[in-house]
Amino acid sequence: MNIVIFKLSPLGDTVMMLPVVQTLRRLHPDWRITVFATPATAALFRDTVRGDDLVVMNSVALKRCWRRPWQLWSWWRRVRGLRPDAVFLSYDQSSVARFLARASGARVRLGGAGSAIRWQGGLTHTLGRNPAHSLAEWDWAMAGVMMRELGHDWPDSPPPPVLGPAMASKKSRGRPRVVIHAGASREYQRWLPERFAALAKALARDCDVVWIERAEVSVAAPAGSEVFPPGDLDSLVRLFAGADLFVGNHSGAFHLAAALGKSCVVIAGPSPLACDPAWHRGRHHILRAPGLACLPCEQLSVTVDVCRNFSAPMACMKHWSVEAVETVCRDALRSSTGGAAPP
Repeated sequence: MNIVIFKLSPLGDTVMMLPVVQTLRRLHPDWRITVFATPATAALFRDTVRGDDLVVMNSVALKRCWRRPWQLWSWWRRVRGLRPDAVFLSYDQSSVARFLARASGARVRLGGAGSAIRWQGGLTHTLGRNPAHSLAEWDWAMAGVMMRELGHDWPDSPPPPVLGPAMASKKSRGRPRVVIHAGASREYQRWLPERFAALAKALARDCDVVWIERAEVSVAAPAGSEVFPPGDLDSLVRLFAGADLFVGNHSGAFHLAAALGKSCVVIAGPSPLACDPAWHRGRHHILRAPGLACLPCEQLSVTVDVCRNFSAPMACMKHWSVEAVETVCRDALRSSTGGAAPP
């Protein structure tokens, strides 16, 4: 059997899709699985997809290649040459990806219903999201439809993804280890950076705090924190694996920590509930401002890019004080360390 998967998506969405690819490989080690992924996320598939079957490309370049017919022709030939039995596009892939799926000649071509793209064709099957399901559960349900069409069974629910590098064993230490990731891809998704810095300073009194440097974060690491420079996905996973608590925005880094089963405190802002991880839910403390009619301003098919609450900009983020978030962090630490965390 030959399966082609397009997942040219941000980090968090790709982490949620990862169990599909890993389970396909586990259940059918002899199948050929080709994955199209972005340079930022390709490492997630490295241990599951073999050699040249991992196709790394920029998502914007694929979307725009219809303007360069010679490039589109090259990709048409490559996908057509794979001769897949099925093409799986998840819910968020481009019109060009659908065109290539159609051109592949695959008998089963499946994706999510409701995508905000120009061309809605190319697929033989679409599946809408169950309102009670997360994106990970939606991807899993779509994979189930694909497998049934191919005549194979599929498990009922997705397992947590297995991340590449071996999980680090915690070193013996007297203080809890807190990792703070203040970044996110868009400004309106970020808690105020000076509040992150104040939180790090407060927690550093009795915790080992690691501050992850991010280009989009405008404040320097506060005194008392260990600075973690930008690195690759493997280094991030190893860092998170040795932590007692992850603190950050609703971002791809949060999804990595959640996949590892870490206790997480996250200021969610505009992110919809469907974007929350599907595993280890009891370990996540996701802070959403109550009573704001504008939430969630992000939709699965449309990204708004900027805060649309013009009367009270960033109200969902400004709602959370440093003191309130610190209280949640200390409660989470007590739970994750069996009551050994400082008060």
